[in-house]
Amino acid sequence: MEEIIIRYWSPHGRQEERKFLCDDNNIDLTMRAAIKVDLSHLRKCNRLLTLNLANNMLEELDLSPLSENNTIVELRVENNHLRTLDLWPLCSCSALFRVNLTQNRIQSLDLTPVFASSHVLLDSSVVIYSDNLLRYLLTNNQLAERFLLVRPDRAPWTSPPVLMWVSYETLAKKMEWSEIRERILTVLNQITENDWYAIQRGFLIGFGMEELAGYDGNPAKLLENTNDSIDYETAREIIYDNAVELLDEQISNGGPTLFLDIEVMKETRASKLIAKIAEARKLEIENTTILTRGSTSLMNALWLTHYGYKILEVLGIGIRHFGVELEKVKQSLEDLGFSINTCEVESLETDEIKEPMVVSQSMKHFVFNLIERAYL
Repeated sequence: MEEIIIRYWSPHGRQEERKFLCDDNNIDLTMRAAIKVDLSHLRKCNRLLTLNLANNMLEELDLSPLSENNTIVELRVENNHLRTLDLWPLCSCSALFRVNLTQNRIQSLDLTPVFASSHVLLDSSVVIYSDNLLRYLLTNNQLAERFLLVRPDRAPWTSPPVLMWVSYETLAKKMEWSEIRERILTVLNQITENDWYAIQRGFLIGFGMEELAGYDGNPAKLLENTNDSIDYETAREIIYDNAVELLDEQISNGGPTLFLDIEVMKETRASKLIAKIAEARKLEIENTTILTRGSTSLMNALWLTHYGYKILEVLGIGIRHFGVELEKVKQSLEDLGFSINTCEVESLETDEIKEPMVVSQSMKHFVFNLIERAYL
């Protein structure tokens, strides 16, 4: 069986090494007093499950040898002297479940490359941040579960972590468009269709296009016609035009208008959508039916409409309401010149009533989470 050699260096500059088999599941280099380690031979390990570098004196760590590893499940680097760490080599480690970075000297950390799939343990003093397109991927509870902060007394942090969300304008001051584009494509490769709506919203807001952040489709289409040779401003213009055309198609096909801000659009190239959006919003209400059973009303369909969302938010009504608030909803809509359909059913779990528009499950998931204040 082929062997690999992992070399490491002591504080006095002495080079030492340890041998492992290529098919070993566990590479354990704990308590070696290592300040530096060469992991380059890990590229040959195709059955690696755990890499344990804990309890050393590591001052730097190059994780690039793990960049194509799709078997590693756990990375342990706790109790070292690391001040910085680049996690981007781990972005393709599809099986990576847990990364322990506690008891280091890291001041800030970019979680973007592992945000979508891994659990990360960190000291509570670390400033953690991520690219804005991931802003709505996880709820508060999921953030608290995924990114566990540990206090100096080693007690767990009980509140959801506070993340800094980095806009693309900020990234453009530090890197070329080609690098930003690669970051975005890397994240898009990690997500599923169930996350599309949350991702597009963070994506467009991250580019300063919140007025368009109601696109209900594949966010990868927003990058069409961009390439690595253009600059950030050119890319932004292309993305804006892509969003406008995709929204035009969405509305023409009976899709949603929720979160589209026509007041902001008035002074932009998106102004051509305004008349179509206004007409679609009338149809949304006309096509909406509120299911009732006795004094209980199911408001989920109304929440997906522009006017319904605004009214229900102001009235403080949830998805399922008990009581007489339905009359307030009807009156508010009548004040705007609309009437709403209701239907008494035997069960509020019925699927007999069609949606008022063509809406993805991804959008429903996002909107209903937003209603429950599930996002930071």
